[in-house]
Amino acid sequence: MRPSVVILLLFPLALPYWSLAQPDLILESDTYGMVLLEEDDPNPEMNGYEEFNPTMGGNKLRQCAQWPCNGWVQDIYPDGDLKHRGLYAEGALVIYRNYYPNGRLEREFRQQDVIKSVLRTYHPNGVLRSETRFANGAVLKYEDHYSDGSLRYVEQRHRSRPYYLRMDLFAPTGDPLSLLRLVDRKRVEFEMKEYYPGGLLRSEGRARYDRQLMDTRKVGTWRHYERDGSLQREELLVDGKVQSDR
Repeated sequence: MRPSVVILLLFPLALPYWSLAQPDLILESDTYGMVLLEEDDPNPEMNGYEEFNPTMGGNKLRQCAQWPCNGWVQDIYPDGDLKHRGLYAEGALVIYRNYYPNGRLEREFRQQDVIKSVLRTYHPNGVLRSETRFANGAVLKYEDHYSDGSLRYVEQRHRSRPYYLRMDLFAPTGDPLSLLRLVDRKRVEFEMKEYYPGGLLRSEGRARYDRQLMDTRKVGTWRHYERDGSLQREELLVDGKVQSDR
């Protein structure tokens, strides 16, 4: 199933960051934003092919005449148009393309080498919808785009550590809603910024990853701003807890 980004209308409350259905979500953030609800897949049936794709977690083998499929296999819509064309090896998908009933490409998956692979999905209008890059079966980077092609969400994971290098969310206008970047690799500290609708800065500060707890907590000075840009308050946080407020 295509990773979906679901962003709800949130007033200040603690909520785990959204991600690619990965269990080690490490960040919590006070989010104040607008509704960005990812629409359902236009053709949910297209997700069914992922059960034959080991990279996507599939553990089934497709059968052809009672034997695991090998070589190119095609599926056709009732009207005769191409729906799916995939290269199978012992029943598992290696390369494939799915198509909308209108003939446009819906998704494509390709193994670039024995380690790396990439999945791209497309909106019905032909614009890139998402791109997921894998290494050894794990997601390294995911991007999600609006139907006009503008970036909605992007996240990038560390190749060997259980934390993210980047997690950014944007409104349809292109204004940022939240930004997260790894800025101190030695201390594993992240700079986090959150914005009001319209792109005005709402809060900013740092968070630090604790290797023993496998968790990330806010640390240092956090600044919160009014909608007019004036400073509302400053907080000093230690291990995610407010030590002083002014």
